[in-house]
Amino acid sequence: MQVTDIEERDANFHKMWLGHVLESLDMIGNQKIRVAMFIMNNVNSDNEFIMTYRIIAEKTGISLQTVSETMKALQESDFIKKIRNGYYRINPDVMFKGGKNKRMEILIRYREGE
Repeated sequence: MQVTDIEERDANFHKMWLGHVLESLDMIGNQKIRVAMFIMNNVNSDNEFIMTYRIIAEKTGISLQTVSETMKALQESDFIKKIRNGYYRINPDVMFKGGKNKRMEILIRYREGE
């Protein structure tokens, strides 16, 4: 009997569910899209974004008010969830970097509000 072992090979890719991303981006505008893209480019392997509004503003050159408005819109659209000040988790139904098993683990934590 021949045994075939299937291994997961989707590491090092960003998976984005376009419908969710577009819903979130629809709520924001030009400078705000830059903030959203900055967040997406700075997510860690646990789908977390760890940075204060002030640091985001400094690193992007975007006003603190615009950063604050963007973060509020992203939370309202369920793109990102605030765990505490300066610590956020990206919705793995919207974007996730890594394999299926890791995504499922993060998805459970996201939905439970951890």
